[in-house]
Formats: sequence, C-alpha cells, structure tokens
Amino acid sequence: MDLSSEMISPDVANTAPLTRREIAELLPEVPDWRFEDGRLCARFACREFSEALSLLCEIAAFAARERHLPDIGVRENRYVDVAWYTYAIGGLSRNDFIMAARLSKRFRSREGGGL
Repeated sequence: MDLSSEMISPDVANTAPLTRREIAELLPEVPDWRFEDGRLCARFACREFSEALSLLCEIAAFAARERHLPDIGVRENRYVDVAWYTYAIGGLSRNDFIMAARLSKRFRSREGGGL
C-alpha cells in the first residue's frame, strides 16, 4: 500500500519510536526526503519569498487538518524546510512517513517549486 493513502494513527503517545532499521526500510518510500538529525526532512524551492510564505501556509493548513504537525520554516528567502518528528514519543513514527509521502504527492508537481 502507498504510504500516502495510509490512515494517520490518532494516538501514538504510547508507542515506541521507529528503530533505525524501520527508518531505513521506509526511506525508499519517500525518496524526496532524507533522514537528518533524527528527523525526516525535505526542502521545497520557490521562486521568491512571497511564494515560499504562501507554500508554508498551505503546508501548515494541510498538516493542521491531519492533526500531525511538522517543524517548518523559510530559509534564504525562498526555501521552505519541513521536518517531521513525533515529539510525544521522542522520535519518528509511521505518521511522519505518511505525512511526508502525502506532502510529496500534493506539492511535488507545484509549478516553480520542488523538493
């Protein structure tokens, strides 16, 4: 099953974070993302600051609807950096990979932007 079509688990607070082995097995399913400093990270390129800010707001609204929020910010005035990490468990959860897959699917083809 495609990760982007999996359901988000509503409560992961009592689960263990993914192991390095589990992370390594899931990474190929989100090729636009990298494992860095314990987080699942990607950078979206935009033409200018206003486009980056608009994208940041779209991603924030999308994540809020799913009730699974990333760390997100604008860098160098035109890049939107997104990092998934489940603070409730102190590591990555399957939800982080599901949301990364959904973001890639939704925003990868965005004109002017990319991962």
